[in-house]
Amino acid sequence: MSGVADIVVVGGGPVGLSFALAAAGEADVNVTVIDRESVPAIPPAGEFDHRVYALSPASKGFLQSLGVWAKIDGARVAAVDAMEVFGDDDGAIHFRQAASLACIVEHGALMRALHMAADATAANLSRRQGAALASLDRVGSQLRAHLDNGDSIAADLLVGADGARSRVRENAGIGVDNKDYESDALVANFHCEQPHRHIARQWFLADSVLAWLPMPQGQISLVWSVERKRADALSALDPDAFAAAVAVAGGQVLGRLTMASPLARFPLRRQIADHWSQHSLVLIGDAAHAIHPLAGQGVNLGFGDAETLATTLRDRSRVSAVGDPALLRRYERARREQVFAMGEATDRLRSLYLQASPAIRKLRNAGLSTVDRLPFLKRAFMAYAMN
Repeated sequence: MSGVADIVVVGGGPVGLSFALAAAGEADVNVTVIDRESVPAIPPAGEFDHRVYALSPASKGFLQSLGVWAKIDGARVAAVDAMEVFGDDDGAIHFRQAASLACIVEHGALMRALHMAADATAANLSRRQGAALASLDRVGSQLRAHLDNGDSIAADLLVGADGARSRVRENAGIGVDNKDYESDALVANFHCEQPHRHIARQWFLADSVLAWLPMPQGQISLVWSVERKRADALSALDPDAFAAAVAVAGGQVLGRLTMASPLARFPLRRQIADHWSQHSLVLIGDAAHAIHPLAGQGVNLGFGDAETLATTLRDRSRVSAVGDPALLRRYERARREQVFAMGEATDRLRSLYLQASPAIRKLRNAGLSTVDRLPFLKRAFMAYAMN
């Protein structure tokens, strides 16, 4: 293989920028990131983004290998030392181990660390901020990305990392299988009357899924997945009334809650692209797949994509171009099965808890209690969630 390949990454979020950093570690590629967003500002002390990620140990290890983790402000990270999962009756599972189960990191803090790592990397990584993809066309074996600011750039490989509404996927004519859950996620941060003790808590209720994630300075981050009509009603509450509703839904285990951020709301759907690769083009992260947030694995699956694609490109033969469709299919095969399995698991678990039958309710709560009593099953659940 001769010459220097050009990789263009459309989308400068955590998944796109982490892939760019990993790919730029190779001497035979130039990497350009197209990003419509600017670097997030640092919130005042004591305030945190309402958008957070529960990073698995595998994702943390990937970020460490890129030199990103060391650049995250430790005061804005919270460890998850234990997890409690509750049914809508008396079923429950309690997870704890010697090492942290996960780390809760704000979107902004993670993005600032990724940009610092990009600033410190070799000259073969560049970023174009404030621009978005307008269209694509093919010139020989390359793709040319036309941007909405009038610029264009040629790519031996174009990587779509531009989210669930991917313009790359749309311009490439790749279809998507979409399942609308007819539910929204309500997201906000709260101050707590009682210490959270670094425990992540999740409730599978008869009509919703409620998650409380531990944050620094004693705060928690809420992700409450509810049917849209109820989301309308909850969103219309004043801050004190909404905080009270959140506390009651969680059995008031942390006492009185008060809101520490604005309330945000996101539609929930499961989707997977018909295929993730074609000649000189590949999809990663939410551009390729999106699942229900009840497992908290969305960004972790995306980091798995980024790491696997970077490794696949690094290990290619000397006669393989970075845009070789056979090479890109190898990445897709390596990732698609795990992503599909996680999507199916979360889909079926969600469906199980929407069943109103008393018999099914009894069965699902008994199942949680059974898992809690069997160490080998608990270890299997933990190992699956942490990778």
